[in-house]
Amino acid sequence: MNSFLEAATSQPFMQNAIAGGILASIACGAIGSYVVVKRIGYLAGGIAHAVLGGMGIAYYLGRSPIEGALVSALVFAFILGWVSLRMQQQEDTIIGALWAGGMAVGILFISKTPGYNVELMSFLFGNILMIAAEDLYWIVGLDLLILTIVFLFYKQFIAVSFDEEFARLRGIPVERFYLLFLSLVALTVVILIQIVGLILVIALLTLPAAIAGLYVRSLNLMMILASIIGVVFTTSGLAISYQPDLPPGPTIILLAGSFYLISLILNQIKKQSLSINDCCSSLEKELTKVQDKKRNILVWVLIINTGMFFIEAIYGWFAQSNALMADALDMLGDAAIFGFSLYVIGLNTIWQSRAGYIKGIIMAIFAIGVLTSAFYRAFNPIIPQITTMGVVGFLALAANLVCALMLLGFRDTDVNMRSAWLCSRNDVLANLGVLLAAVGVAWTNSPWPDLVVGISISGLILKSAIEVMKDAKIEIANHQAI
Repeated sequence: MNSFLEAATSQPFMQNAIAGGILASIACGAIGSYVVVKRIGYLAGGIAHAVLGGMGIAYYLGRSPIEGALVSALVFAFILGWVSLRMQQQEDTIIGALWAGGMAVGILFISKTPGYNVELMSFLFGNILMIAAEDLYWIVGLDLLILTIVFLFYKQFIAVSFDEEFARLRGIPVERFYLLFLSLVALTVVILIQIVGLILVIALLTLPAAIAGLYVRSLNLMMILASIIGVVFTTSGLAISYQPDLPPGPTIILLAGSFYLISLILNQIKKQSLSINDCCSSLEKELTKVQDKKRNILVWVLIINTGMFFIEAIYGWFAQSNALMADALDMLGDAAIFGFSLYVIGLNTIWQSRAGYIKGIIMAIFAIGVLTSAFYRAFNPIIPQITTMGVVGFLALAANLVCALMLLGFRDTDVNMRSAWLCSRNDVLANLGVLLAAVGVAWTNSPWPDLVVGISISGLILKSAIEVMKDAKIEIANHQAI
């Protein structure tokens, strides 16, 4: 992990790879959510594999393969969209024929081109480490175009995705918007083939959105959560593959696939744990509304915490601030807690109590991690960058105050929400500590205020972990007594 962090801070190719993964995840989250909801993964797969034909032709003509991919992706999107709309009875067969035909054309043109093109093979199998700075401009432009169209026609796309007949009755030109949507899928495919290759593109397009769909019901939340999950997968896949020198594209996909299978298993266990037989009574409906409100709050808190973790970790590393890095690690632990709280929210109280005990253990582990980091820095003291500490600390404080206010009204409802509230309260106190550390470093021109705050944050996390485990133990004892 240390070698990966060093490469991320010093090597342009790794910085381009991380940036490319983040930018690709944005497109994945927006378009992949529609693909999952509409259940047209096979159509997206047909577009992804057929672009090899355009790439082969472009390579044969001496042009950039990405130009051929862009043109062929749009052409095949329109062809497959027309087939899907007009020839539904033979849809699978025709899509399969176009899928195979596109790849066959690409292979024929590649075989007739002298030499062996490594760049083309990287598009086929994916190599995120070969993304250049100019490729990032391409991806940024395509991202902006995709997000703009999704923003302008959000309601129309929802109507077309969920109920085409209803959309027609409302006067929406379904065919036109369906073809526009497939064009966006084509653009997303072009972005993703540079990350994981066209063979694996469908997995990264659908898996983050499918995982997000297990935990949220709103499409806009699904898009945001899917984008965050995509960022986690691409960044983690790079980190895991770097030291053993594994191909990053397949590593990213294996990571995503593993988490999807785990999420499916956990979701199935959760469904089996729910023992409500009838939700028709007014009391049960009211409980369902409260549960949905808790779930929405936890989703937003999870999104905010995950985003702030990346911001604090990156800037904390550059600023050489122990307090910021400790707070970032706290944010990561809290994100795990919020995700766990989101999962167990529908379980009965005894399972929530047992989950609370596990969450306390998770918090304690992260507290020990923060403490270890602080002691390591104590033997290697470096004066951090004060301005970065102050700006990032203030931004994190504002974000976590919003989270704390959202959780405030639910802190006494159950042990699950109380653990989430304690995490959010800790975040606010830790952010105040970061600001105090920045003032102390500026005043003393010494790294020790930063180190003291880092150690204090670990103590705060450990104290809350003990509180959560005590609450859970009392709840479990009460249930056993009953």
